[in-house]
Amino acid sequence: MRKILLALGLAALLPVNVFAWDRSYYGNDSQVNFNKVTSVEIYGWKSNIDGNLNVDGMVLDLDSEASFDDENRFGFRVSHVLSEKSVLQLSYMKNEHSGTINKAVTFDGNTYNVGASAKIENSWFDLTYAHNLGRSDSEDRNGKKLEAFYIDGLFGVKFSSAEVSVAGTSGLSYLEDSWSEDFPVPYIGVAAGGQLSENLWARGYLKYINVNAGGNDALHHDYGINLALKLNPNSQDTEWFVDLGYRGVKYDLDSDNDNAEISYSGPTLGVFARF
Repeated sequence: MRKILLALGLAALLPVNVFAWDRSYYGNDSQVNFNKVTSVEIYGWKSNIDGNLNVDGMVLDLDSEASFDDENRFGFRVSHVLSEKSVLQLSYMKNEHSGTINKAVTFDGNTYNVGASAKIENSWFDLTYAHNLGRSDSEDRNGKKLEAFYIDGLFGVKFSSAEVSVAGTSGLSYLEDSWSEDFPVPYIGVAAGGQLSENLWARGYLKYINVNAGGNDALHHDYGINLALKLNPNSQDTEWFVDLGYRGVKYDLDSDNDNAEISYSGPTLGVFARF
């Protein structure tokens, strides 16, 4: 749900168009312009990992009892304007962190020696519906209309998949094993932001859910802050933007006797186009 501005001189007597992060408006009556309604973004995320695991008998503090490097991963987002107040967005991201366990652990009934390798993967498809709750306009010193503020309500579901793998020696033998869980996570949230200058926008969002179903608990939050800069201010065709931000995601899952509390955070950098 990004807000993007594009000031187009349609003609001397026509109003200036204002393009929001996902929706574009024109004129004083703030009607949506449906000429450019689809945005596609490819972005990178340099994330670290933190948390605690208690799965298949393995109890592990990811910060003090294991060593994991930061990882660079790529994802994508596609958004499409449905109406004057609604936008649908689909995004995908897969995180994969490999590291070393600094103690002996028991996993799925086998005891692994110090120095076993571990891999934690978490991937998700995120389907979001955004509904605009309000917006306000202002003008810069040259009289151009800017979108001073907007706020959207978010409703969606993450289709998530988590896997923990351990490989190493157990006594004199080499073993490999894994634990995995697939889970849909519905959520609600809010996104808000505005236009800082003619070609620069800012926004932040928060998605949150805490549910109990069938004896299983799931706590999830996903937050981010972003700045978007338009790269071709005078273009009337496909618009290109660079997007710099920071993102954090946390899962806390309790299922049967297993618990996985995993959080990711770090800077993001993306390029997206509107057409």
